Amino acid sequence: MLGKRTLLLILMGILYSAGLVPASAQPEMPPLPGKLVIGDLGSPRGIAFDNDGNLLVAVAGVGGDVELTMAGPEGQSAGHIGLTGRVVSVAPDGTATDRISGFPSYALESETLGLYRVIPKDESLWVVYSGNGPANMGAYWTDSIVEYDAKTLVVKKVINLNNFEATEDPDGNGYDTNVSDIAWGTDGTMYITDAGGNDLLSWTEDSGLQLVHAWPDNPVPTSIEVADNGDLYIGFLGAGLAPGAGKIEHWSGEKLIETFSDLNAVSDILLDGDTLYAVQLAIFTDKGPGPGSVVRVTADGVTPIAEGLLTPFGIAKGKDGALYVSFGTAFVPSGTGGVVKLDS
Repeated sequence: MLGKRTLLLILMGILYSAGLVPASAQPEMPPLPGKLVIGDLGSPRGIAFDNDGNLLVAVAGVGGDVELTMAGPEGQSAGHIGLTGRVVSVAPDGTATDRISGFPSYALESETLGLYRVIPKDESLWVVYSGNGPANMGAYWTDSIVEYDAKTLVVKKVINLNNFEATEDPDGNGYDTNVSDIAWGTDGTMYITDAGGNDLLSWTEDSGLQLVHAWPDNPVPTSIEVADNGDLYIGFLGAGLAPGAGKIEHWSGEKLIETFSDLNAVSDILLDGDTLYAVQLAIFTDKGPGPGSVVRVTADGVTPIAEGLLTPFGIAKGKDGALYVSFGTAFVPSGTGGVVKLDS
């Protein structure tokens, strides 16, 4: 049996309790605000471009043939496990191939747990995996960060988050880990957001995992970007997922110097020079939750860039200067997600 609550399960639990989403809800996909790059994906999550201009998509998958149960917002939730998670590479000419396949995929009624992000850096591919499955699946697949050699795909390093959360519990809210994003500081330090643990960690080869900051009020940190000057920007789903509870914090050293508030369920952020973008997984209104969006964020507020996206998740900027966004990450019929190139 699985026993974790990811950021999407947190979202679904709140929507259920508010009576806003029925258990059987499978909304129709609205028209895309741009050009479809790739479709028919099972729960696409983080996206990134490598140095050759290939778009890499972390696909959590569609589960498999082994049945399972997991604690969810309405009690036990049925699902199934398979090895359908994969990293898809879309070449500049549009050709799509599997770069790495066979990741464990835990498909539940509302979402699929598994592969979360793939991030190229230097000669490596860094894979973020979010799922707390059976112990016999191994350390790779229980909330971990895995470094692959980009050419040979040999595993070079595994950083596991479970033991740190279980022994340290930085937010004081009990064991819950859901590694959500990584980024590197100007000195080579890796920064890690843990959406379940509500903390920011650092990692170096010499020091291992270290706590940078914890948020006891459960704001669910989902994403991180590092500015050229070393400042950190951290996106949050938002405590309680109330309308406007999402936010982005700007840290310089150990000091919080700015908060961009009044956002909704921030799942990813992108810092493009001095321009800050946020992906909002869903928009909350007085009529309930609606499709998500991409917005540009400044101290003066938000400017919509693309609206009407059903459960968008990850964002990246291509060499062509366009913004790309994954969508259909949860709460949609299996295998109907994809990536859209936004209209300029």
